[in-house]
Amino acid sequence: MPAVVALMGFGRIGRNLFRLLYRSDDIRIAAICDIADPEVLAYLLRYDTILGRFPDLVTCANSRLYTRGREYPLLQAKDPGDVRWSDYGVDYVIEAVGRDRSRAEVERHLEAGARRVVLCSPPRQRPDISVVYGVNDDRLEPGHRIVSNASCTAHCAAPVLAALHDAYGIERAHLTSVHAYTSTQRLADVPADDPRLSRAAAENIVPSETNAAAVLEDILPQLAGRLFASALRVPLPNGSLVDMTLWTKKPATRDGVNEVMRTAAAGPYHGILEFTGDPIVSSDVELSPYSSVFDSLATMMLGDSLVKSIAWFNNGWAYAARVVDLLGRFRQMDGGGPPGPPREGPPGAPREGSR
Repeated sequence: MPAVVALMGFGRIGRNLFRLLYRSDDIRIAAICDIADPEVLAYLLRYDTILGRFPDLVTCANSRLYTRGREYPLLQAKDPGDVRWSDYGVDYVIEAVGRDRSRAEVERHLEAGARRVVLCSPPRQRPDISVVYGVNDDRLEPGHRIVSNASCTAHCAAPVLAALHDAYGIERAHLTSVHAYTSTQRLADVPADDPRLSRAAAENIVPSETNAAAVLEDILPQLAGRLFASALRVPLPNGSLVDMTLWTKKPATRDGVNEVMRTAAAGPYHGILEFTGDPIVSSDVELSPYSSVFDSLATMMLGDSLVKSIAWFNNGWAYAARVVDLLGRFRQMDGGGPPGPPREGPPGAPREGSR
């Protein structure tokens, strides 16, 4: 039997998820919830500045989306509990509205009939577990009903930190996320609660707050108290990186660090982490399915214990792919079959090992 999911929020992550799932027979979308006009939602699915045009015909009629011979109800719902998921046979709700819900709010999805909830924004209170797939998904248990998919920054940094900690031990680390601008910012100088975020996103480098260190310490408890993080928003629509400065316990060399990462990408983090020796730039990861692209050309050493490295990530595609991986794991845990539908995407989307 296919797993049945609902998308709560049809913005950047919601539309990425739709593109990944709409051809799947193992995971079926039963409903899409958003407060925007259904015709506008269909238009934004049809034409996407970053992903390009939708590969199949998309139509909208009577608050229903149609494509590839399938029908998807478009529900005007804002908050958990607004929809009785049991009426739609929904197993899993994907919360992708970009709000930090309280636990009590999220639990309304469960009360409405959902079996589990995947959060695509860090919640206000602790979830049952935060997961970076490929790093700590082995800790998932059947009793975990509210699961955070962490953040795209955490998905990028975690496999690098885990691999280097296993090899050398990390005394402490500072991470700087150099992040493409997001919908929380303004296109012109317009008042906002955070004065920096009120400045024009496409014209400025904007320092911003980040909870990346706390999220990563939840994923990698062996590094608790050793991580510090800052963030910069830069005038790009997509393509970001994490700049990591690490102090190691054991002596390291540039070639040694790169070989550790090369073997990690080919081994325990295959399909999650990519190792590249090419001189890539931000646009080269726009549709990458990898959570993290380790840039071996950027590896630097100061002495034998200070490592500086860079890993690239895109703002939504790989993150959405990890949600799909989670859904496959849930389906397996709940007796629905083996994990993982094929990762379909827009024409030209790179596949594993393509670089």
